[in-house]
Amino acid sequence: MSEPMKETVRYLAGLDPSTRRERLCRLLKEKGIPCRPQQDADAINLLAGDFDDSRALPMFCAHYDVVPGSSGANDNLASVAVLIRLLERAAGTCRVAFLDGEERGHTGANLFCQTMDKRCVSCLVVLDVCGYGEQETYRIRKGRFHSYFRKLTAGQPRKKYHPLSLANLPESDDGALVSMGVPVMLVSMMPASDAQSLQATQRGFPSLGQTMEALEVVQTIHGGSLDDPEHVSEASMNHVLCHLLEGLIQ
Repeated sequence: MSEPMKETVRYLAGLDPSTRRERLCRLLKEKGIPCRPQQDADAINLLAGDFDDSRALPMFCAHYDVVPGSSGANDNLASVAVLIRLLERAAGTCRVAFLDGEERGHTGANLFCQTMDKRCVSCLVVLDVCGYGEQETYRIRKGRFHSYFRKLTAGQPRKKYHPLSLANLPESDDGALVSMGVPVMLVSMMPASDAQSLQATQRGFPSLGQTMEALEVVQTIHGGSLDDPEHVSEASMNHVLCHLLEGLIQ
């Protein structure tokens, strides 16, 4: 039986950048997942999965850098843990990019767009803040009708997982990755009450800035009162994992 994804979050949380990267590489190696760096002067991305296969496959992304002073548990090591488990369960059907520099101007996402051969990428699914709350939310930047996105957001999966489309989700790497020219989608988890508040701002009231400050999920990131691996939810991570897996095997 696989250990809880929360253990991966604990293993990677609260570390300096180089140690966190070393541990992530070690973890992938122990699980038999091929990994190679993609780097320049500003970022070191980690590409995981079979990149010798030239087929166009869904590519999943999660930033692994952390705001100084934060544990990084929900932003964004919970998403990293989900994608490691996804690679274990769905080898050969997808690839993963663990991106650097999301918290520093999206330097890793920019590097990825500049150097990745987009012919082997059918679509990009970005996971950010996926370890807290029961409501799955998403934003599609490009390619609304892409087949994999439809598998996640329409039909039976929609009835089962209840993903909610929110155009005003917080800034993430999806904004930079859209420049690659392939379909891009962002997935996040949050309490249902937070999602309802963001829905209200889409109708013009109250202001988005005031709403963001009041969201419960904000307390799990950037040194907030819930910014700790103990507050990361296995159920939240498992919700995202199962949803992504069902889309891959349909």
